[in-house]
Amino acid sequence: MSDAIVSILVSAIVLGSLYSLMASGLSLIWSTLGVFNYAHGALLLLGAYFIWTFSEKAGLPVLLAFAAAIPLLALLGILLDLVAVRPFISRPNGTLLVMVSTLAIANAVEGAAQMIWGPQNRQIDAVTTATLSLGDVKIVGSTLISLGLALVLVIGLMTLLRKTEWGMAVRAVEQNRDMAMLVGIRPARVYGTVFAVAAVLACAAAFVYGTTTTITPTKGFEPLLTAFVVLVFGGSATLWGTLVGAFTIGLLEAGTTYWLGLQWSPVAVFLVLVLIMLIRPQGLVKGRSS
Repeated sequence: MSDAIVSILVSAIVLGSLYSLMASGLSLIWSTLGVFNYAHGALLLLGAYFIWTFSEKAGLPVLLAFAAAIPLLALLGILLDLVAVRPFISRPNGTLLVMVSTLAIANAVEGAAQMIWGPQNRQIDAVTTATLSLGDVKIVGSTLISLGLALVLVIGLMTLLRKTEWGMAVRAVEQNRDMAMLVGIRPARVYGTVFAVAAVLACAAAFVYGTTTTITPTKGFEPLLTAFVVLVFGGSATLWGTLVGAFTIGLLEAGTTYWLGLQWSPVAVFLVLVLIMLIRPQGLVKGRSS
């Protein structure tokens, strides 16, 4: 029994790390612009393929390949804002138009990935083969690296939003765009940086995802959907809620997969989501802003 619990907790750490990184980017965009970015899963997909290419084709160590992919993803985030968000966000029904345009980008990226990398399963090598034994359960080093990466980046983002001039600008635009412009803040520049930061978080999620499972061009949507559940489950108004929601959903998925089977995992997640929405529509953690 104890080994089963350890196995579930290890799986929950990996899943929670992945979902917290994905949902933090979605939460940042949602709280700042009020739109859902359907292309966020495509950014994760591209990040994973970039890391795999730099590692397998260019021969870079995995961590160096990950570092090389980060600026590329940041640029793609800015490009996504310029192409799929900025031309539509100020128009009537701008929120709906942005959702459609980002969905179109996601489909285009999936098609491009099919042509460039093919439909084969790819997997990024683990950073380390070191293991930590707890009873009969061996915890691989990449599990702890995933947890550390998620905590450092998400808590670091919280600190940036609270302590820096950029964070104050983001919160000002979030609360009142017109008033922010009156004090000299340029919302367009804020939106661009928000998309760049969200893309970097997607790249970190890609690192966790690609080192723990295989990637194909169609695998961007599944973690995006679960990240959306985390966003609703934990509460979109605070990154603490995102963290709590991510690791709770990760634990729920790991537990149901272990005890009931993989096919029951999404059923359990969505049942709990419906229950939370009925009892606490604001999510588990209520907050004004990150």
